[in-house]
Amino acid sequence: MMRNLLGAGFLGLCFLIGVLPASAAGYPEKPIRMVVPWAPGGGSDTTGRIISAKLVESLGQQIVIDNRAGAAGNIGTAAAARTDPDGYTLLLADTGFSTGISLYSKLGYHPVKDFAPISLVAVTPIVCVVHPSVPARNMKELIAMVKSKPGALTGGSGGTGGSVHLALELFQLQTATKITHVPYKGSGPAAIDLGSGQIDLMFSTAPPIIPLMQGNRVRALAVASPERSSLFPDLPNMKEAGVPNFVAANWYGILAPTGTPQAVIDKLHVELGKVTQLADVRKRLAGAGLEPKSSPTPQSFGKFVADDVDQWARAIKHANIKL
Repeated sequence: MMRNLLGAGFLGLCFLIGVLPASAAGYPEKPIRMVVPWAPGGGSDTTGRIISAKLVESLGQQIVIDNRAGAAGNIGTAAAARTDPDGYTLLLADTGFSTGISLYSKLGYHPVKDFAPISLVAVTPIVCVVHPSVPARNMKELIAMVKSKPGALTGGSGGTGGSVHLALELFQLQTATKITHVPYKGSGPAAIDLGSGQIDLMFSTAPPIIPLMQGNRVRALAVASPERSSLFPDLPNMKEAGVPNFVAANWYGILAPTGTPQAVIDKLHVELGKVTQLADVRKRLAGAGLEPKSSPTPQSFGKFVADDVDQWARAIKHANIKL
């Protein structure tokens, strides 16, 4: 009897030892896959590669970038949701992670239920810019101008349902204004037409408009962040500009499939926080029009995602957008 109990105890100890690497100090013991649900070269891919290059050094294991493009990021994200929650598959998500559930009837994943949040890693601010021919010099003047002529001003975006378009819709919802949306095939072409005066205004991410701002081909009015942006330190945020509840940014964060051991989540959160503070990482992100941004806790990032889902759901419903 005692021999059987000792045998059972030994087997139980072996079982515990077998699961320790995925949940305790031994993690990681093999390469990690980071799913980027977009093609190489875009903002998500750039962010994933900058962050993973330093995370490799701190974790001591290779991180393989797995570009799973298609269906506006939904194919790769759904594939990541279905993997084993062992800590060896991560997802590099962006703002589309929050908006997809309201835009698509069949998504293949739920952003809150199917993923465990780890941390934000970067944001690229969204800036309200107008063509110099638009007389408004600040947000209050722009709102008054739009209200005086509903639908007369045109606002460009990189395509229906993208973060830039949704920022435009959220602005209209919160300010009770009407702007005529002009979708383009990418933010670059939209920014070019804004610079030439083909459209009146745009809520744009940083990279396409920085050259236009430097050439005085557009006028920036405010940045849609809770605080001023390090990329545009002289621009007021929306609260300072008189639109206190308007916050929009294209964010990038790391998540894992639901069920990933909490010890693994916590370890990755700590290491990501260290990586985003490194001077060379901050410099490389800034060069790509990105600001490093880490979450205080995994739970705070989870709340951020849930709030983001709710915010964009209201804007999408108001604009009656379905893709």
